[in-house]
Amino acid sequence: MELHTDSPQFQGQFLVSMPDLRDGVFESSLVLVCEHNDTGAMGFIVNKPTDFSVQEIFEQLGIDTAAYLDPDVPVMTGGPVEPQRGFLLSNHPISDDVVEVLDGLFLASSPDVLPNAVDALNQGDAIFVLGYSGWSEGQLEQEMQGNAWLNVPWDADVVFQFPSADRQRAALAQLGIDPIQISQGAGHA
Repeated sequence: MELHTDSPQFQGQFLVSMPDLRDGVFESSLVLVCEHNDTGAMGFIVNKPTDFSVQEIFEQLGIDTAAYLDPDVPVMTGGPVEPQRGFLLSNHPISDDVVEVLDGLFLASSPDVLPNAVDALNQGDAIFVLGYSGWSEGQLEQEMQGNAWLNVPWDADVVFQFPSADRQRAALAQLGIDPIQISQGAGHA
């Protein structure tokens, strides 16, 4: 197998789904790619809230600080892989159990971090997601060549300063694009 060192790396990029991508969970999605290498890619959808609140999840897990959570803070759909597994994404290190996966993005997958995350979740400095998005070797590159996604540089403000419904538009604004300008069949002249 030949190693393609000139293949694009999408780690630290947002992927904005194009109108032709009508695959359920990825339709109208904004995915933050946290890892991309020769074996595949991994990231989280950051703009699709579930019908559950983080408070409900904390209560189900028996976390004492659940009562201090704003009941309107939604759990986000991170992707179709391991949808029962929770992840906390924050813009600062909430505890020693987090890993900085991108510049200014900290990831926790241990439930031990959750009791310390209440203030960050209430203030919009963290989001809680269920599941993640994953691509096998070469799959993301194929999808990019097929115009399924538009990549935009990662910006913490998009995730932590905008409500989920506005995140895709905010990411595209970095390129000076209004989502209405994106048409179906882009790049298929």
